[in-house]
Amino acid sequence: QESAAILREKRYLYERDHVFPQSIIEYVINLLENENDRDLSQRLAAMSDEERKREMRRIMHRDLHRH
Repeated sequence: QESAAILREKRYLYERDHVFPQSIIEYVINLLENENDRDLSQRLAAMSDEERKREMRRIMHRDLHRH
């Protein structure tokens, strides 16, 4: 979530001189926003060891097989 906000704020740095097209920046912002990772550290810390392990595996598996 935080990364998406920063990219949205500073997107001009990547779009100037046509380094990246606007569509790519929007795509990445949407990916980052859909991560739903706000307060992830706190959520993981509140879980039992077993729950945390399962959740971290789920996140890694999802990210490894995204594309």
